[in-house]
Amino acid sequence: MSSQFCHFCHSENQREFPAEVNIHFPGIKNLTKPTVWLFPTLSVCLHCGVAQFDLPDAELEKLAERDSSNPSYKVAA
Repeated sequence: MSSQFCHFCHSENQREFPAEVNIHFPGIKNLTKPTVWLFPTLSVCLHCGVAQFDLPDAELEKLAERDSSNPSYKVAA
């Protein structure tokens, strides 16, 4: 996922870090929905602080399935 420059500030001062992310669905009605755990590699711009990571297809599908109340969330084919 690493790119040569930051897409926000165009700095070349980027590093990758292992991470742990737990995605929750917003709102009190979603308290019982299971969260989605990810262990991505974050690409962090050490100039402006922008961080980004890619979601694997399996986790993206979990997010779309669990947010079935919102039909605008569809996994791209």
